Amino acid sequence: MFVTAVIVGSTEGLSPLTQFGGMSLVKRAVLTAQKSGAQTCYLYIANASHAVQRELQEDARVTSRLIWNEAPEDQTTAHDLAADSWLVYPLETIFRHPAVQQLLQHPPQQFPLVVQAHPGDPLLALVPAQDGRRLCQELAAGKNLHDTTLITDSRTQWASPPPGQFIRRLQSLTDVPALEHELLCSLENVRDGVVDSHLNRKLSRPVTRWFLRTPISPNQITLLAGTMSLIGACCFLPGGYWGPVLGALLLQWSAVLDCCDGEVARIKFMESPLGDTLDIICDTVGALAIFLGMGVALWKDGASEYALLLGGVLALGGLLAFPLVTLAEKTEAEGMQRGGWEDLVIQKVLISLTNRDYSILILVCALIGQLPWFLWGAAVGSHVFWMILAWLLARSGRLALVYAAWGRKR
Repeated sequence: MFVTAVIVGSTEGLSPLTQFGGMSLVKRAVLTAQKSGAQTCYLYIANASHAVQRELQEDARVTSRLIWNEAPEDQTTAHDLAADSWLVYPLETIFRHPAVQQLLQHPPQQFPLVVQAHPGDPLLALVPAQDGRRLCQELAAGKNLHDTTLITDSRTQWASPPPGQFIRRLQSLTDVPALEHELLCSLENVRDGVVDSHLNRKLSRPVTRWFLRTPISPNQITLLAGTMSLIGACCFLPGGYWGPVLGALLLQWSAVLDCCDGEVARIKFMESPLGDTLDIICDTVGALAIFLGMGVALWKDGASEYALLLGGVLALGGLLAFPLVTLAEKTEAEGMQRGGWEDLVIQKVLISLTNRDYSILILVCALIGQLPWFLWGAAVGSHVFWMILAWLLARSGRLALVYAAWGRKR
């Protein structure tokens, strides 16, 4: 592991305050280092203005210790010196923390490892602590990164970026739109369904890029998506043909916004437990409202004499599934560690049944006038789902974990 990052001023002549993905390059560099595990950041930015330093000082997300343009001997701690590897990169290197985690699976023991875009063109590096301290001394003395021993030393190992990991160089302001799009495309989500992957994500990315340029927070986007679902549910209530179709369209658009909140949170480093909980609550409340609205619409239309009952049964199934899905997600790490067949089934069930694909199914059924099909199938399926999930959680011991934690808190 490492606890120290060395961030160097742009070798491409870009300002530290250049905006990328809704924040400055210097802030993105520090927050990416934190996400990768760094507790101390040495910043070597020539003539760093008060505006640049204030950019970091005024952001509560920046929790690491910041040391500006000074050699480690001046302010170093034993914690920094004990780091296995130091992470080094210039401001214009845009990457995501999983790339560092993959590199750290085989950290350098004696020699620096430099990831390059092209031969001799450094993107980021992992260096042993001793080499990291020497590099900082050279940078503090005014050396350019390309002239340091990290680059010129014959011991340095050069490597290509890890397969499938996002590590790119921002070379000019004209590259910002294309590189932001690439970064958005790299935001994987294991719970994305077929519709998410092939439709919702394609629609959400341009919207997300707009959100990134506004002060709107991910939680506000979540509330907006939930509100849109509730408005869609109200559209179902009058019945007929166009009301449910409009309601289904609004539900589908809320699914697109539901992609945006997570994308904005990850790109702007605004993920939080509150955001996760709010997302689950809004998704659940929106779905329950749609199901009830659908039952009322079909009852008014006389499409099924059991429509109100089916809508209520479906909403009840969603309500009973809510705490179980939440519990399964909260104990996912324990399940992966245990690795039983029950945990594997729970993971697959969550991926297949907790995505947003149902919204397009409702839209298709509304367009062809066959919403009763969906209502019957979902009313039965929702209860089968929560009962199977409850059984798997109990069998895997993950229900007992929650009870034990609750007992300790009491």
